[in-house]
Amino acid sequence: MNFFISLLLIILSSSLTYAQSIIPVSCDEIARISICQARTSEPPVLTNEYPYVYPTTFWFKPEAAQKYHEFTDPNQIATIYPDGRRVEYRPFLLSTPSGIVASDTPYKTCVNSRQIHIMFKSKEKAFEAARKVCPQIKPKAFFVYDYLEEKHRRNSKNR
Repeated sequence: MNFFISLLLIILSSSLTYAQSIIPVSCDEIARISICQARTSEPPVLTNEYPYVYPTTFWFKPEAAQKYHEFTDPNQIATIYPDGRRVEYRPFLLSTPSGIVASDTPYKTCVNSRQIHIMFKSKEKAFEAARKVCPQIKPKAFFVYDYLEEKHRRNSKNR
């Protein structure tokens, strides 16, 4: 019986090691949202089905930015910019009044004192995440590859 309890405790404690952080966010804390389109070249994202990723950024209002400082881990390996800003890449979920938002690439997500940055494999998921976080803010979006492909199609027709 003691063996069974010990084994159960080991399993439970190791599962917590891999748990994702949950970051609560509300529309009152967000100043703006941007969605862009990027060509991906890194596994496990690159597939013929998903040739692009859609990085989505939720920019904090200055008065709310300090609240998110607690979600950075000083022991975590991070990119540190010359201005002292830390960017950590680790999995997390956003808890919003409309539900949970999860990235399609969990180890490419980051939170810092200015923004939350999450990637999605489709435009639809990116816009859905923006609506869940703050339906009042219309995201600024520019999909460069869609624009270039459309421009190429128009130029090809005119020849």
